[in-house]
Amino acid sequence: MVVFYDSIGDVTWADVGIGYFVDSARDVLLRLKEYGAVDIGSKQDTRGLAIGSNGGGLCYVAGLDGMIYRTRTATLDEPELTKMADDLRQFLELLEESLTQFVGDGAPGCL
Repeated sequence: MVVFYDSIGDVTWADVGIGYFVDSARDVLLRLKEYGAVDIGSKQDTRGLAIGSNGGGLCYVAGLDGMIYRTRTATLDEPELTKMADDLRQFLELLEESLTQFVGDGAPGCL
């Protein structure tokens, strides 16, 4: 995440499908301060950071293990999560594929 924020900062694609957003470090830290870390896993013994969302209200969460998850509902209270990528690099590659697909045929991709 440090390299991402040092090099890119944030991603805002409001016009791709319903939208894709990877928040700035400032916004991630403000959300962490206001709401705390996100519980990941059935035992809720693992924590993560909400790092972004899609335009439909589903949030992207980075786990301490580096994996990226997406909520199944538009809430971070007792979230149900689906693993989206093994790490941030793979998640960004999925974002790129979604953008490429959207440019090609108007379909928003899988995220």
